[in-house]
Amino acid sequence: MKRRNFVAGATAAMLGSCTRMDQRGARYDEKECPFCIPNPTVCHYCRGDGKCSFCKGTGKRTTVAPDIPADDIRHSSYEEDCPYCKATGKCRYCDGVGKCWACKGTARIESWDFFGQYQQEEKASDKDG
Repeated sequence: MKRRNFVAGATAAMLGSCTRMDQRGARYDEKECPFCIPNPTVCHYCRGDGKCSFCKGTGKRTTVAPDIPADDIRHSSYEEDCPYCKATGKCRYCDGVGKCWACKGTARIESWDFFGQYQQEEKASDKDG
């Protein structure tokens, strides 16, 4: 009895969920940027404000060393220039713009060759400088 109910229920579920292929929406868009899906066009790391996520945009960060009683080392802290943004306070991923680094704020990726794009940008900056 249970098997018959399961088969009947499974068949009804399959038939009830079938729609015509031309009426279905696209399930996957290969051009959609996967790096900024929750907030399209916004940099995931700085959340669009352009500030370094490690130093909160100050350019300085406080480093803390813990207590190690076995070696008689006591808690200490010191302030240093942020090594991630090089003390600029700008997000290192989007360069302070606040837009997604992968799609440049368009929410679409036309080319998945990020390494090739990076090389082209480096060559262009070498010619300018």
